[in-house]
Amino acid sequence: MKTTLADLTRQLETKLKPLYGSLIQNVQHLKGAKSFFCVQWGKNFPIEEQKGILFVGRATNGWVTDSEELEELFGNNEKTAIFNRKDQMQWAEERKGYNTQKSAFWRVIRQVAVSCYFDNWSSFIAWSNLYKVSPYQGGNPDNSLKAAQEKVCCEILKKEIEILSPEFVIFLTGKSWAENFILYLNEHQPTKSIAREEWDKYVCKLYRINNTYYILSEHPERKKEEEHVKSILSLLKQAHQQK
Repeated sequence: MKTTLADLTRQLETKLKPLYGSLIQNVQHLKGAKSFFCVQWGKNFPIEEQKGILFVGRATNGWVTDSEELEELFGNNEKTAIFNRKDQMQWAEERKGYNTQKSAFWRVIRQVAVSCYFDNWSSFIAWSNLYKVSPYQGGNPDNSLKAAQEKVCCEILKKEIEILSPEFVIFLTGKSWAENFILYLNEHQPTKSIAREEWDKYVCKLYRINNTYYILSEHPERKKEEEHVKSILSLLKQAHQQK
């Protein structure tokens, strides 16, 4: 149970660190420098159960470091640490080093979050990715890197959701990227959507697994953002009406 943000942080470190140890082992045979990513949550992320939004992307396009040392990744050195960084989510709003306004992915997240939290939106949300390991020089993980990490990444995502306990998990990934993860989250049972919103040539779907709502939609790049945001907000409203 979440009682304070510090408790949440300790729980995440305790449960995720061993899984990242396995993740390192699973990909170390693959050539090339790799970057490891870890979930981020804002300083105002709700500590109550079944509150808040976790946004999920596909994978990072490079990240902090190419270190594959577990103690460094979960340490206190900002040059190598990926867990509980000092600028947790605030970087997305301050645009330090990376201008989120130039990213369709972050523009959609921002518009959804602002609609829910208004000012200081980044401090209220959490963000993760399906795949935690990407090429350090940039780009998505290829099929071999995805295959090597997928099983552990499914376990990591499930643990993130258990501990963060969001009300909503929003996948901005597309079905082909997320379907194995959603299947894992539902104990390998087929999952039927309980609502849907069509937008442009695409569709957003709403699912409920245990007490958590999931929205599965497309990666926002090169798509109509206003329609996309409206469809996500509509599903958030429909989910609240079902309670």
